[in-house]
Amino acid sequence: MTRSGGLWTRRRVLKAGAALPLAGCAGRSSSGPTRLEFWTLSLKPFESYIRSIIAGFEAAHPGVEVEWVDVPFDAIERKLVAATAAGQSPDVVNMSDLTFARFASLGAFADHDPLLPEPAERTYLGGALSVCRIDGVLRALPWYLTTQSVLANQEVLARAGLEPEGVPTRWGDLLALAEQTRLDDDAFLFSHPLGRESQLPAMMLADGVPLFGLDASGRLTVKLSSPEVIAMLSRWVDSFRSGLVPRESATKGHAHLIEGYQSGRLGLINTGPNFLGRIRDVAPSVFDATAVRPAVTGSLGRPHISVMVLGVMARSKNQRLAALLASHVTSAAAQLEFCRIVNILPSTPSSLSDPLFDPPEETGDAESKMALARSSAAAALPDAVAFTPALAAWPDMRKVFEDRITRVLLGTSELEEALAETEGKWNQLLIATGGGPMDAIPTPAPIGAQA
Repeated sequence: MTRSGGLWTRRRVLKAGAALPLAGCAGRSSSGPTRLEFWTLSLKPFESYIRSIIAGFEAAHPGVEVEWVDVPFDAIERKLVAATAAGQSPDVVNMSDLTFARFASLGAFADHDPLLPEPAERTYLGGALSVCRIDGVLRALPWYLTTQSVLANQEVLARAGLEPEGVPTRWGDLLALAEQTRLDDDAFLFSHPLGRESQLPAMMLADGVPLFGLDASGRLTVKLSSPEVIAMLSRWVDSFRSGLVPRESATKGHAHLIEGYQSGRLGLINTGPNFLGRIRDVAPSVFDATAVRPAVTGSLGRPHISVMVLGVMARSKNQRLAALLASHVTSAAAQLEFCRIVNILPSTPSSLSDPLFDPPEETGDAESKMALARSSAAAALPDAVAFTPALAAWPDMRKVFEDRITRVLLGTSELEEALAETEGKWNQLLIATGGGPMDAIPTPAPIGAQA
């Protein structure tokens, strides 16, 4: 990407923002309270919860007022760049793990380690905290998480002579089962996003397939043309082209999983347990036929987690106080309360000891099924990993990969040619953003491996 591209423009604006006058930033005026501005992502439906958490923080810190701003998910990057350019960035901002690293690498977030009352490692799950460290510096705190469980339609599986208990727990084994199993027309054993919103990079990392390495000078470099990558992706491309998964897996992202499962076209999906409530409301007969099983993982046996983070902006005039607000919102007590309202998971291991996450007595009713999905996902959290590289360029690298792999899936490009092109683009993006350390790439040991 050239310096005239969008990535360079964001870099220039955010770095320039550090030199802008502080007028308009949150802080104490000569005659008023200390004000902190707190941005969240699409949490307006939970306004009463957010306001109660803010009220608790204000009560514990007299003279402090928190202004809450909820930002639509797809508007956060544009609004944050614009606010920074105007010298009006928030004090604390909520971002997803897919875009956070880009802003952190541009200096948008403060170093949190010296701002916190105790080391973050004492409070948060390591698998979630890892995405918050950029170049070894803690730039945010993990907030709520989602991880995956298998939702299996027992009626669809029965048509193929299968039971949920017999569903493999590794992607390679599930693909092998799909190769041996044929359902009736327009029905599939499973699906997964392969093109748009592709999960293939995370699946390769979860399988221990190296996507990166170091060159002779010690810089991070891309290894997409390796035999391991080609072999794994070839199998998925061949499975797609032979009709083992629906064509929507190339073009419709995660949405096609829920749509296909609700309509009875998919025997099982690997998705967040939070979607079980939607299935209950939209397709009650499918919900009744659904069994909840542990997630399908790569050969490392580690489920993938998605992480929402809270970061203190580098331009906040009250960084220490802002860090206390972020700590308050992400505390074990606050996260547990949030989990009671919506089917999400906490990034604080102490919260997991609450009976809310205990395995329920399986009675088969809706409440039992929802509780089982929650407890199954929570039980996997200590071993789960965010298979999201903590690289500034990762959002753009994902887009390049998705574009090229979609062409391959749809037959307009050959795999090895597309991977060579993607490798070159990825290396260009790494150079444009300053690269990154090898420990920015999640490479956990397999579950059960000795340290």
